[in-house]
Amino acid sequence: MPHVAARAPEGWRASHPPGAANDQDPGFEPPDDGEEVTVNARKQAWARLLAKVYEIDPLVCPKCGWEMKVIAVIHDPVEVRDILSHLVKTDRAPPGLDPALLN
Repeated sequence: MPHVAARAPEGWRASHPPGAANDQDPGFEPPDDGEEVTVNARKQAWARLLAKVYEIDPLVCPKCGWEMKVIAVIHDPVEVRDILSHLVKTDRAPPGLDPALLN
């Protein structure tokens, strides 16, 4: 992603010249350690990363404290907007959400 690399620190750009191997490069081969990562393990890893970034555990219910499971990850911005709009209409919007941003 050239637009991201252009904003990287000079030291990083020096050690990662343009045209270096990446996962889009046909010559790139990911390491094969013989282990298959399950979908469930990937979802749990994502939740752990969120916990580190936001300093909360997204897999613990804020109301009752019980463990929750990731059932879906939604990437489509239109679908996300529809879900948030519905939550605003039912007075269950996430804290800090400005409903004006959904229009």
